[in-house]
Amino acid sequence: MDLLSNLRRSSIVLNRFYVKSLSQSDLTAYEYRCIFKKTPELGDEKRLLASICYKLGAIAVRIGSNIITKEAVRPEKLQGHDWQLVQMGTKQLDCRNDAHRCALETFERKFLERDLSASSQTEVRKAAEGGLIWWVVGAKGIEKSGNGWEVHRGRRIDVSLDAEGNLYLEIDIHHRFYTPWTVHQWLEQYPEIPLSYVRNNYLDERHGFINWQYGRFTQERPQDILLDCLGMSLAEYHLNKGATEEEVQQSYVVYVKPISWRKGKLTAHLSRRLSPSLTMEMLAKVAEDSTVCDREKREIRAVFKSIKQSINQRLQEAQKTASWILTKTYGISSPAIALSCDGYLLPAAKLLAANKQPVSKTADIRNKGCAKIGETSFGYLNLYNNQLQYPLEVHKCLLEIANKNNLQLSLDQRRVLSDYPQDDLDQQMFWQTWSSQGIKTVLVVMPWDSHHDKQKIRIQAIQAGIATQFMVPLPKADKYKALNVTLGLLCKAGWQPIQLESVDHPEVADLIIGFDTGTNRELYYGTSAFAVLADGQSLGWELPAVQRGETFSGQAIWQTVSKLIIKFYQICQRYPQKLLLMRDGLVQEGEFQQTIELLKERKIAVDVISVRKSGAGRMGQEIYENGQLVYRDAAIGSVILQPAERSFIMVTSQPVSKTIGSIRPLRIVHEYGSTDLELLALQTYHLTQLHPASGFRSCRLPWVLHLADRSSKEFQRIGQISVLQNISRDKLIAV
Repeated sequence: MDLLSNLRRSSIVLNRFYVKSLSQSDLTAYEYRCIFKKTPELGDEKRLLASICYKLGAIAVRIGSNIITKEAVRPEKLQGHDWQLVQMGTKQLDCRNDAHRCALETFERKFLERDLSASSQTEVRKAAEGGLIWWVVGAKGIEKSGNGWEVHRGRRIDVSLDAEGNLYLEIDIHHRFYTPWTVHQWLEQYPEIPLSYVRNNYLDERHGFINWQYGRFTQERPQDILLDCLGMSLAEYHLNKGATEEEVQQSYVVYVKPISWRKGKLTAHLSRRLSPSLTMEMLAKVAEDSTVCDREKREIRAVFKSIKQSINQRLQEAQKTASWILTKTYGISSPAIALSCDGYLLPAAKLLAANKQPVSKTADIRNKGCAKIGETSFGYLNLYNNQLQYPLEVHKCLLEIANKNNLQLSLDQRRVLSDYPQDDLDQQMFWQTWSSQGIKTVLVVMPWDSHHDKQKIRIQAIQAGIATQFMVPLPKADKYKALNVTLGLLCKAGWQPIQLESVDHPEVADLIIGFDTGTNRELYYGTSAFAVLADGQSLGWELPAVQRGETFSGQAIWQTVSKLIIKFYQICQRYPQKLLLMRDGLVQEGEFQQTIELLKERKIAVDVISVRKSGAGRMGQEIYENGQLVYRDAAIGSVILQPAERSFIMVTSQPVSKTIGSIRPLRIVHEYGSTDLELLALQTYHLTQLHPASGFRSCRLPWVLHLADRSSKEFQRIGQISVLQNISRDKLIAV
């Protein structure tokens, strides 16, 4: 069955610009094997190898369990106090090999970073999502500024290689949020706006600014804090490091922790020797601060509007930057041209409500009913006041949906503020009592500034086997907000508002599982999984495994997959013919190998794909308006197939406005399996349109990954994985 012949062709423009084809010397590297005196703990080897790369005096890259460089490492650099490198000779790299291509991209990125860093008028930083941030420092780079904040114009720049060895620049507009203030100044002015990350405002030995995770502010003085390991006070230490007497004397002690240390202890620092790492969220909170003047608030709102640049603005600016870099860095005088590719437009998914009635969006279930019914008894807890009435629009919505499904709901179990105990033990008993009465899902109305702890309520309820849907009382819910609250409540009660019409193809996967990991910077919550059938029917979520590194445990993946296969059997009375396993982010070496081998023994086919939220750049289309060539966002469902790299990039969402903002495509890599890329693309795209918890919007990620992602974050917040044993896996507690 030829899918491609039935798809509409489309011409796509990317924010990528051709640089050169790699030469034989570009593809040659020195290879070293690392011998550790003590075997690294599980999950630590890659981090240790990466740290060794910075100590070799040459640009070095990790590849598998080895290290490669473009120039020979000097003999005196081949050994550290607990490791030793052994040269294995030269290695010829091949761009058709994913690991080799990734290593070559890292080399090219490091070379580009070195060259861009040569200018005194700009700075280069590594971007959190990959690539480089190149921005203009000083007054010349400021686009907007206010009291303690600046927005600098810059570019996010990355490199990419295709399987043929062609090197491309990928360039996008980037705005860097920056504060010239110290932590001391920030907390004096905005004490209610929390800090997450801070940085030294002085250079370290490597001429960089060290970043920290922010801990807490104290009233302690630097001269009173003794650094036992150095035999001096905190004040003396900073004076020795170049601090002025004024900086030290006027500072309080703050506590910070290295970002890269999962179990790092808090370290004492000075409030005037640190600056906050300003984020868009912090700037938004400044605009909400009652002490900030109206003019300042207008300036901040203008910032948020100005950074949402259209694809046309982005591609035109990227083209100028690419031409400059080609000339200055690569010695290429020809102008940069955005890369054009042949693409396809995938057909939209067909959504189904009750009795397989077709709907265009999830909101239509209000008139059609839900595809599958769950619990019919609900609790209501009003922690806003002592009124027993449900929020009017939510109540109406629940009754309308129930009517369309020809059933009655039990909504009589209601409690108010005066019923809720203050003592922790009594609160736990409150939830246990409700659970014993058959209530397993509760709508909780409480204001954001309530003295009751939302997270504590959630955990106490989960311990009793109850899922909670929270709602703020003000402003009062209109029918749109009420519908989304109702959908969240129903999903947590095991309902399935909508399903999909299965893709009509013999090779389609009949069980799809999404995997994600979250971290609290000490432990990773991995193997959080969510599964659906080909028609979108939910098989629920699975408990995560707590692990040390971001690499999934192969055994934990198999345990999760096998549980979900058994669920599939219980529903379909057979084993699945094919699985599609989706991994959020990079698939690490060996993660899925055990599962693949065991499925082979059962003659169950499997495909593994990694879904990456970054690295796909921007996708646009050329159109003519008033006789001029302009760019517009590629239509939702647009896909570019890249068979040589076993990958595809696709548009799964749209900006709210055609003239403000631009969408971010997904990049999907086919890590294992024999299914055609176009079928994987179609099934992936249809799963992004399945969003039972939102009436009017689809997901950017496929639904199984969206839920796995939300679940991993929820499990991370809960922290106590054992409490999840009491709650049904059919209840989507993370929506």
